[in-house]
Amino acid sequence: MSARVDLPGGWFLKPHAAPCPVAGWCVLELVRPCPTLDALTPDESRTMGEHIRRVSAAMRAVTGCARVYMLLFAESHRQVHLHLVPRQEADDATKAWALADLYRAVAAGSHAPVTPEESERAFAAIATKALMDRT
Repeated sequence: MSARVDLPGGWFLKPHAAPCPVAGWCVLELVRPCPTLDALTPDESRTMGEHIRRVSAAMRAVTGCARVYMLLFAESHRQVHLHLVPRQEADDATKAWALADLYRAVAAGSHAPVTPEESERAFAAIATKALMDRT
């Protein structure tokens, strides 16, 4: 599967770039340049919500996570893009703001990232399921 999957309504889904802290971490991004949520059109807002719901359901089914966290900062990449992250109940490193600590530790090299193969496998399964479940 490609490292980017185009979605209806001008959006695409991609895996988190390496080094990836958590298998299944995906990024949902708008294709057209748009720096803030309030600049989305009503159709883009509706479509974003549908994609969030569909990708979250696929992520829960594929990873077995209890919840899916959603993050949006748009600081280093000033474009509407949402990070969707599986929250595993048994992994305290993914609990609430501990996720930010894990992210920083992986970026600093003090914690091992998931392998690129593990990241790609999880992304491919999530994207495939999200595309198949069009309800």
